[in-house]
Amino acid sequence: MGRLDGKVIVVTAAAQGIGRAAALAFAREGAKVIATDINESKLQELEECPGIQIRTLDVTKKKQIDQFASEIEKLDVLFNVAGFVHHGTILDCEEKDWDFSMNLNVRSMYLMIKAFLPKVRTTTTRIS
Repeated sequence: MGRLDGKVIVVTAAAQGIGRAAALAFAREGAKVIATDINESKLQELEECPGIQIRTLDVTKKKQIDQFASEIEKLDVLFNVAGFVHHGTILDCEEKDWDFSMNLNVRSMYLMIKAFLPKVRTTTTRIS
């Protein structure tokens, strides 16, 4: 019996790095993890892991997020991991790179929280 038995957790950017490690750790503790990423081939490596379902998701696309949220009835944890850091100085950063970074690092978090928070509120007695 794990510490997260019965919990439903959505993890973004779960195909590699921190997102992957978190998805695996949550599943080891008994959670039902829905691992999302835009990198479908890397994401598929998680498909055989017990407790993990995979879903291709571009967190910068509101329509995809809303569709995904409509399919989820219960959610205990939303772990927003997706992010991007431009390499180099601000002088090296093109405006399109800045826009991409803000879209992924800020706007996508807002879109995910807005779509999924109602699912958490209806299933959890405490939000902190």
